[in-house]
Amino acid sequence: MRLKDKVAVITGGSRGIGREIALAFAREGCRIVVNYISRVDLADETVKTIEAAGSRAMAIRADISRRPEVREMFCRAIDEFGRIDILVNNAGINRRGWFEEATDEDWDRIMEVNLKGPFICSQEVFPYMKRQQSGRIINISSVAGQYHGPKTVHYAVSKAGLNSLTKVIARYGAEHNILVNAVAPGIMWTDQTADELASPAGQKIIDMTLVKRPGQLQDVSSTCILLASDEQNYITGQVISVSGGAYLG
Repeated sequence: MRLKDKVAVITGGSRGIGREIALAFAREGCRIVVNYISRVDLADETVKTIEAAGSRAMAIRADISRRPEVREMFCRAIDEFGRIDILVNNAGINRRGWFEEATDEDWDRIMEVNLKGPFICSQEVFPYMKRQQSGRIINISSVAGQYHGPKTVHYAVSKAGLNSLTKVIARYGAEHNILVNAVAPGIMWTDQTADELASPAGQKIIDMTLVKRPGQLQDVSSTCILLASDEQNYITGQVISVSGGAYLG
């Protein structure tokens, strides 16, 4: 129980990587706030799964790019659980396309969710963590922000910005025992990526890795558990690439 009695807010926690992190944290004894924006059915199902495993959870709808909604989310989390120990900035969106195809509308929305959202969430949770003199912020980045696209122009730039934001916030958090890191997944096998990975184009992506295989969601969640737990107290301001060696920076 490496996260026993801790409280985590996980944005975009109702599906995909966010859901996997939420379930993994719950198995380690963590109480979970599952943030979502549209699929209340998925959020409720995630909460039920967590509670069936013996932990506590609640679902809160909030658009992380809207400060009043984020502020209300943290207030409700504090009312329910009394503290916030971990923030996982996972929510993100993507629009695949080449540089010349990128639109202003796509650029603005991706930056709002992928970069402005984590900024707002981190800024709003900071006072709670400062009062506790402890906290962990984990930003879910992407290897795309490390090797810079090329077919996810605005997404790659947003994640590169998130990597920089991670390091900046780590400077502010250190004196308050708030450790801030990013996890940058590479290509992951999920139900949604299975067909793509089985295609010739998908094989090219797999061939970019040193291990010549896609990762599993557990590879991401286990890294997040390490960063969130008290097993380590000396890692901050880092971007950890979970990409099978696709990026060797």
